[in-house]
Amino acid sequence: MKSNNVSACGIYNCDGCRYLERGNCPGCTDGNRLLSESEEKQCAVFVCVQSRQLASCNDCSEESCVLKRSIETICPMRSRFENTRWWAGRMARALEPKKRPEKDAEPVEKMSERVVNRLRWYLTALDSLAAEGATSVSSWRLAQKVGVNAALIRKDLSRFGEFGTPSFGYRIDYLSQRLAEILGLNERKGIVWVGAACFRLHCGAVDRLMKHACQVIGVFDGSPEEIGTSVGGHEVMPLDAVGQALSESNVSTAVVAVPGQDAANVARILVDNGVKAILNLSGEMLVLPDSVKVCSFDVMGELLELCYYCR
Repeated sequence: MKSNNVSACGIYNCDGCRYLERGNCPGCTDGNRLLSESEEKQCAVFVCVQSRQLASCNDCSEESCVLKRSIETICPMRSRFENTRWWAGRMARALEPKKRPEKDAEPVEKMSERVVNRLRWYLTALDSLAAEGATSVSSWRLAQKVGVNAALIRKDLSRFGEFGTPSFGYRIDYLSQRLAEILGLNERKGIVWVGAACFRLHCGAVDRLMKHACQVIGVFDGSPEEIGTSVGGHEVMPLDAVGQALSESNVSTAVVAVPGQDAANVARILVDNGVKAILNLSGEMLVLPDSVKVCSFDVMGELLELCYYCR
């Protein structure tokens, strides 16, 4: 059963507290009595809660709490009894915005390709940190992982609201969730992969796609040796089955990794069936309508470019 006897910030259940039982609670009981007697500054959260006539922060509907900016100094007494970083983290979560202010969000269509690209790398770094067991990260640490300036990270994230807390950093789970929403990864998306050999190389990393609601629904190839084989739990289908597969499912993203004319032919089929984004790994130049986003990566071309730096 949930207790109503909680601290003003809502993170402490006062039932059974030894300080409260002894009558010497150093916190917000009885109007910060001990704080007032010692002439110390009252807790800003307690003052805010009392002025709003609320039981605790849990009853507040404020979208973005300004007290988050002063985490380290909010409670002048309780922070002395706790590990500083642990206490700051608890307080930061207690003052998390109740919902994202829509007015602070930058529409996705207004983001530049560079910003989208950096957000994707931020999400990749957060996935890596979460796998290592980390729960929070500073902009400086995130910058080290991604290879950009920490100020740029803060600027990019500030486009969409407030995510971090001074002296604490960013909660990895919360920031990952918000970045996924911004990048449109909070809704399930189907992907078709054309090129069985390429999929075989990457199928071990497909779990990352599934974590962000992206799922490969079919693998296709034009090679007779590949058709009918099983790769990563998918039976490889012939290229002429691509159109039918797309008509039976909601797919907007595809990978093209077959060589030569097959790449151009299958790309046209993909576009005709509603695919809006293509990762082109074929090494061929795909000429498609401007409404289709094409990201091309030519391994051999990249190697030729790198040779310039080896002189």
